[in-house]
Amino acid sequence: MTFRIAEAVSEHIVELSQTHLAEKIASYKTLGHANDALNNLTGIRHFFDNLQEFQEFRRLIMLPAQAFDSQKKREWGDFQTPPELATRVCQYLVETGVSPATIVEPTYGMGNFILAALRSFPAVELIYGVEVQERYKWQLKIALLIKALMGRCISTEIELHQDNIFTHIFPGKVAKAQSILVIGNPPWVTSAELGALESDNLPEKQNIRTLSGMDALTGKSNFDISEYILLRLLDSFSQCRGTLAMLCKTSTAKNIVEILPKKQFKVLNIRTLEINASRDFGVAVEACLLVMELGHPASERTCKVATLEDPKHISRVFGWVGDKFVSNVKNYELNSDLDSESELVWRQGLKHDCARIMELSVVKGTLRNGNDEIVNVEKKHLYWLAKSSDLRSFEMNIPRKMVVVTQNHLNEDTSNLEISAPKLWKYLVRNSQHFEKRKSSIYRNKPRFSIFGVGEYSFKKYKVAVSGLYKELIFSLVCPVNTRPVMLDDTCYFLGFDSYLEALFTASLFNSARVKQFLYSIAFMDAKRPYTKAILMRLNVAHAIQRLSLQSLVEIWDSVDYQPQVSVTEADFENYRRSFLNTGVGQESLQLTFSATD
Repeated sequence: MTFRIAEAVSEHIVELSQTHLAEKIASYKTLGHANDALNNLTGIRHFFDNLQEFQEFRRLIMLPAQAFDSQKKREWGDFQTPPELATRVCQYLVETGVSPATIVEPTYGMGNFILAALRSFPAVELIYGVEVQERYKWQLKIALLIKALMGRCISTEIELHQDNIFTHIFPGKVAKAQSILVIGNPPWVTSAELGALESDNLPEKQNIRTLSGMDALTGKSNFDISEYILLRLLDSFSQCRGTLAMLCKTSTAKNIVEILPKKQFKVLNIRTLEINASRDFGVAVEACLLVMELGHPASERTCKVATLEDPKHISRVFGWVGDKFVSNVKNYELNSDLDSESELVWRQGLKHDCARIMELSVVKGTLRNGNDEIVNVEKKHLYWLAKSSDLRSFEMNIPRKMVVVTQNHLNEDTSNLEISAPKLWKYLVRNSQHFEKRKSSIYRNKPRFSIFGVGEYSFKKYKVAVSGLYKELIFSLVCPVNTRPVMLDDTCYFLGFDSYLEALFTASLFNSARVKQFLYSIAFMDAKRPYTKAILMRLNVAHAIQRLSLQSLVEIWDSVDYQPQVSVTEADFENYRRSFLNTGVGQESLQLTFSATD
């Protein structure tokens, strides 16, 4: 406590003489006298929670600040809202008719939203703030006190609680308040990031998205702390008439809208107003102000997207159309007939988590690993490797790297490499410490030097592949190099084929304007991977091919200046179309025909 008070005093005594403030505090003889006087000045109930705080504050008022640990700051996910941004947010709310009687700030930090709200909503009766960090409690108290001593007394009642928002219990007068505004900027870090920092600032572990199986064990179970906080706030206040307005990542806002049908929150007029996080927070992340009206008898499942600079211009609407979650409602409705289940099975590329050893650069005819060591292993275990950055043209050029492939299928015993590929075995054993450092649980209890994303489909001669990372959709035709198939890394998704024509027609179909518009309408660009297997598997190929002709494919080839490797006839394309359009041809038959099965 001593350190936090001293730090707060030093950081905020800039407009007023520290001596003046010290004299003012010294004039209060008792705890009750101090709290009554400061309540009249600042509106804060119980400025000092106990006699010890009062005495320490008086004693430390002249002490200089001390440095504090920036690692600890990261532990809390601190991206403090700039005062100018807090003011812009409040001004927007005023312009839309928001006039709350009660304001809740669940993670108030330095208190910039509370300060902006006091200026913007003069009729507010109660401001209720929760903050887990003691340092911020004192910074805000002193900031309000300084403003009061400079002649800006505050009549609004203010309650500041030092508590964890994950477990904080709101009193009845707040939990049942009407004409409420819930406003703020919860932490932007993820549960995994805080776990890595060994932070205590985590909610009790639970599966908030009700995931199952591998999804609950792997990255899909990771979530932003702000997502948990927003869901808790909606649980607490969605029945109150009022407004929720919270800064968050756009991916968090998307997740909140996606989960609304499960939660049955009664909210309307949902919108996200994009902000410039690079300018406002100095971070390269897409962020927004998420706003929704609370306490309505009906509920809404879509969200309008605009910017805080131009909130009236709606660029798109995302959310639920029936039982489908989409990123652009208008474009989706134009192509909703394509949304079904793919007849072809998309696969993810190789996953090894050991690039320094497994991925090899070709330097003047020799292979070198990530340690710049020359590698000489059996060629039958070496394949060219395409990464996302290689898939930026209609037909991919020869990749830049090769990859070591230790297995032909999942869980294959690798110990036989000692006999069948002794040079490779010796190389792997010599670098075994790199494999032992792999953290993912998927390698646990698996054969030594295991990889994932490998199967019969990996060795198909021809592939149609796409990057999961890039926003612009380009489906690349991947042809064999020196008769050997090219592998893809785990940032890529692909279909495997035995013939060039099948792969050519499929790549052309996926690069058609209508298919791309459909995929754009269901993919979210703020995601780390806009395009995943789940997104790609939603395209019904039979429906997509109905409007295509050989002439339309020729136009696609002309647009990218591509010349097919063989002569293509109408009969070739008709045979391809017929394999999808013939009635009675089941999904299993199609998969066998196009060699996309396990």
